[in-house]
Parts: sequence; C-alpha cells; structure tokens
Amino acid sequence: MIKTLRLVSLAMAGLVPGVVLAQQGPADRVPPASHCLDARDIRQVEQASAESIAVRGGNGQAYRIDFSGEGCPGINEASQVRLDAPAGWACGRPSEQVVVDGRNCGISAVTVIDNRDFAEAARESSRQFAATLPGITVTGDVDAQSARRSARHTFQGTPDFCFATRHVRSWNEDPQGVVVETNPRRNGGVRYYRVELGGSCSILAGAQSVDFQSGFQNGLICGNPGDRIVMTPSGIIGDLRASTPRFARPGCEVLAVYPKY
Repeated sequence: MIKTLRLVSLAMAGLVPGVVLAQQGPADRVPPASHCLDARDIRQVEQASAESIAVRGGNGQAYRIDFSGEGCPGINEASQVRLDAPAGWACGRPSEQVVVDGRNCGISAVTVIDNRDFAEAARESSRQFAATLPGITVTGDVDAQSARRSARHTFQGTPDFCFATRHVRSWNEDPQGVVVETNPRRNGGVRYYRVELGGSCSILAGAQSVDFQSGFQNGLICGNPGDRIVMTPSGIIGDLRASTPRFARPGCEVLAVYPKY
C-alpha cells in the first residue's frame, strides 16, 4: 500500500516504507559527521524488526537507524511517518526521533551500512509485510497454483534485492561469488548485482553459460528459498540430460542478491 506523506517542518522529512521519494534539499549540504543521515533527502525506508529501520539516502548511501527503549514497530503500516532531527541531520543524538502516527520513537544510533545489509533488511521487510503489498504473477508448470499462492503471500520483489532472469546480459565468477550484469532500464537503474552462493560452486568451473532458477517460479532471483544457479541443458550430456527435470539440474543455492556499484 503506497502512502502519500508530506514534509512537516524545515528539520523533518517524510518516510515512505519501501517507496522511492522525490529528491529534497540541496545537494551541497555538509553533514556534521560522516555517519549522519540527511533527513531532508530520504528516498526509501524498510523495517525488518521493531528495533531498527534501514534507510536509503538521496546520495544512494544506506543507513540503519536504531531505536531506543522497546523499539518502534508498525512503521510499514503507518499512515504518517516523519523524522525529527535538528538542522535536518540524523546522527543518533538524544534530540532526534521518528514520529509514527503521532507516536514518538527515540533514536539511539545512526550507522552507515552496505548494500548487502540494506538488501537483507528490504527482503525481510517484504516478507513480513507482504499482506499490504500487491501480489505478483507466477508462471511455471510445477504446481503453479501453489507457487502463485506462496509467492503472493510471502514476497515482493524490488531491484534492491532482486533481478529478473530474462534481463540477464552476462555473468562472471570472482572470489566473493558471482557478478551478474542486467539491463538497467528493466532493473530500477541497477546494472550489476552481487550474487552470493552457498559455498563453492563446481558447475562454474569452465562454464560458458548457466541458467538462474527462481524458487518461486516467478522469474526473479532474490535469495529466496529455492533460488539457484544451474547448469544449462547443453552442459548435461547423454542419458542424464534426457532424464533430468528442470528443477533437478546440477546447481548451487543463491543466498543473497544485492546491487554492486
């Protein structure tokens, strides 16, 4: 569910969970410390737990805002959320707070995080609050009805932690796993994704091509259960190719997906 929020004062910025916001504030503002978040230029907010939220700033940097006391649940479902911060900078000071439908939540810390941590928070936020998000269309010939029902109620894919298999242009292996190049026009402007695998993946040795399989059979790779990188049919020889179903190809588990800038 998309909510329309407004700025409340000079030192406040509206937050919309999981939604990209229009740019706010001048680009030449200088933070009082390197870990501080520009409260006037927030693009996206995700909540995976009551103890914190993950925030994407207008400069592309991601942050984690930790709450004091018993945390601050319910941000994804709120109709109005704002960040109160002196001079428009959130740094984890006692004077800062997030106000959720009139309820004040004190901030204990603001921390810079990487794309992997932000993607993990966004993925968990999507799973927890999928009931308020639009469903997705699932295709496939293996229990498709069950797959549609499961995907609709447990997952919402975004370019923050997913790429579409049909938009993959190339891939290469490195010590951290696999880097996938996609069509940025079809993946929210993201060209490269880091794909972390469950340990070493022997099928990549000397492979010229591979396929990606979605565990939800929706054409998206997000690190969800069943997401795999698999050997292409041309790499399966003899009787093995003839007797190997699509979801029984040799492959490796995908653990996490996130943009690589």
